[in-house]
Amino acid sequence: MKNGVFNLLLALAIFHAACNNDDVTPTINPIIGEWVAAEGQFLILTVDGEEKSLVEFGMEVLRTNEAGAELAARDYLQYSFLGPIDMQEPKLLFESPSQLSSTLSGEQIEGTWRTHNERTVLKITAPDLSENDFSFNLKKLTVNELELDWSWEMSYIGETTEPFHVGLKIKLIK
Repeated sequence: MKNGVFNLLLALAIFHAACNNDDVTPTINPIIGEWVAAEGQFLILTVDGEEKSLVEFGMEVLRTNEAGAELAARDYLQYSFLGPIDMQEPKLLFESPSQLSSTLSGEQIEGTWRTHNERTVLKITAPDLSENDFSFNLKKLTVNELELDWSWEMSYIGETTEPFHVGLKIKLIK
């Protein structure tokens, strides 16, 4: 009888251990996958808290004439802050463990990505670009939504006016 109870307990222990191993699934980082522009306006630009168009930004902040304002704003934002995130048709592929591929102006860009500060900052490194490192605040990350933002101050050398507080929000989906 003791032998039968022992065998039953042993069988239950083995069964329990086997069930627990089946329940363990690897955790997949929700950033892994392909991301594109969210429906509607995926890029929001603000100056001193007010939403601005690229033309307004180019004229007011970059001090460019109206004819060249949009192009100046696009170039400034693309090369200084967005990096591998294309302003026209963003397409980013985050792979594990930290590889990144993106399409920028029809050209394939390779790089790496990392999160920092308890997953509140996303840093992208793209060696093929003139600026190599791009950092974003990671505002929202779910299986299907990625929201990034960054803000900075701009002023002109020699001027005593208040600096511009510029903000950039990026919304991507899978």
